Amino acid sequence: MSNYIKSNQKNREFLENNEEKLLKYIDKKGDHYLNIFKGPKNKINFCALFLGPLWMGYRQMYFETFIVGCCVALLGLLAMVYEFFSVTMISESTIRSLNYALMGLMGFFGNYIYFLSLKRRITRDDEKVGVSKIGILYGFILGVLMPMAIAGLTGFILMLLLKD
Repeated sequence: MSNYIKSNQKNREFLENNEEKLLKYIDKKGDHYLNIFKGPKNKINFCALFLGPLWMGYRQMYFETFIVGCCVALLGLLAMVYEFFSVTMISESTIRSLNYALMGLMGFFGNYIYFLSLKRRITRDDEKVGVSKIGILYGFILGVLMPMAIAGLTGFILMLLLKD
């Protein structure tokens, strides 16, 4: 499978014209990511696959982490609907499969999402340069705790509303 960054003309031009800025914004493992962005094939990002929100927070992709958190919260809400209303068209295994699919998509497209985030930051001349260890905490809050809180609060409200 071809590289999704190199296959797009605008992305290829951006990569060629902003190589130094990309290295500055990536900071740690800059050459590694640049080789992936320029490479002939897609590569799975195992950090994004197994530690998605934490990796995104470390790489300062807070908006993307929020979007992933919203998707996880939505899947949690689907699980609540299944649990409380016994909806037959949604099964627990379907919801679990969707969670695994989300993890797989994050792993497979993690490098591309990172490239698009870097492209957006460079275009806007954003101050978020490099990596952030405190960003891991933000990733945990946005990608793990927020969906749990939303699903838990929704379950609590549903229990109060459906109480006999």
